[in-house]
Amino acid sequence: MTQSRQACPNPWLPTMVRWLPIAMAVLVAASTTQAQEIQPPTPSSFEENASSPDELPELPPENSGPSWRLWAGVEALGWAISGQSLPPLVTGSPTGTPREQAGILGAPGTQILYGDQTVNGNLQPGIRTYAGLFVGENKKAAVEGSFFTLYGTGASWLSPEGPIVARPFTDAANGQPNSALVNLPGVVSGLVGIDTGQCFYGLDVNLRRNLRTAANGRFDLVAGYRNMGLTEGLGVYEYLDMPDTGSGTKSYLVSDNFWSKNIYNGGQIGLAGSWWLGRWAFDARALLGLGGTSTTVCINGSTTAYLPTGDTTYGNGLLARQQNIGEYTVQRLSFVPEVALRLSYQLTPHMAINAGYTFLYWTGVARPANQIDSQLNLHPSLGANPQSAIHPTLSTINATDIWIQGVSTGLEFRF
Repeated sequence: MTQSRQACPNPWLPTMVRWLPIAMAVLVAASTTQAQEIQPPTPSSFEENASSPDELPELPPENSGPSWRLWAGVEALGWAISGQSLPPLVTGSPTGTPREQAGILGAPGTQILYGDQTVNGNLQPGIRTYAGLFVGENKKAAVEGSFFTLYGTGASWLSPEGPIVARPFTDAANGQPNSALVNLPGVVSGLVGIDTGQCFYGLDVNLRRNLRTAANGRFDLVAGYRNMGLTEGLGVYEYLDMPDTGSGTKSYLVSDNFWSKNIYNGGQIGLAGSWWLGRWAFDARALLGLGGTSTTVCINGSTTAYLPTGDTTYGNGLLARQQNIGEYTVQRLSFVPEVALRLSYQLTPHMAINAGYTFLYWTGVARPANQIDSQLNLHPSLGANPQSAIHPTLSTINATDIWIQGVSTGLEFRF
């Protein structure tokens, strides 16, 4: 893992191309011929007596595929990504709690207002386009590709106007729970807000080679390339007002930003099958991908003091400080298996409607919340343990495995 102390880019999700060219959808205009009864591909001739009752008769090479040569489709997606687990980020205490116990985890009456939960695991809308072409007269081989993107998800939260609000942490100097006050009557008045964001995309290009063809279906070997990207952000912001002590009100804006970007590139191999029954068709495929995930984690923090004498900005937040602020990169080996199922119905000779389910698994993914070190030494020179001065830290990028799954529905055009 390499580390750079240069300023990180803006921690929020970079602008991505959410909309992709879907000109293939215009192909629906080509479907102007009168609908006619669609029959499943049938062989012109085959052996009447197979060598075994359990074996399906094979089609001659010239009929080893469906009636169409080119296909393209567009689908609406409803997918979810496994949520990321947050540590306790904001706590509250009831009125009358002593200052030395306010917002401290484990103290009487302390409640977790935000955190210690899973976020960004809800269903997201998206779009997928795909196309394929049979190669050769016998349709034994094909090339196909697809691209999808989810429109992204995020959440915003603002602390309630309670009497006592704080941000919990562990004091690295002594290992005891502590807190940074956000709102405590007579001491400080403030609010804390949290924003999260997420964006995910993927594409693949594959070659298919027919292994076996029967009167009502085919069984193919699939091999190709896959690319995926997941970008996520987590920001925590405080706005604090200190009481006027004679020199004017002092206000502070404290921010912590954690951002991660994972890019996967790898090869994949698997099997795919298609079966026909009248106008109905069922497709299934199972792939196993192996490749590398390139991860970038960026941590930023700052405190801006709005004083009567002028504004001053410092390079420390609360969870993001000089010890862990920076940009970190790492390369990891990743596995990406996929299972996809789809049922379609032929509406016209050139158009079908379909519905499906997809499950993806991705190993070695870094997420923002996993990079948070909740141990803090706000006064390193006072640490009894010399190692306490290095907290918060990020000695290695922490990774986890995620799943992506959901349903889809759309139209396919065949020629």
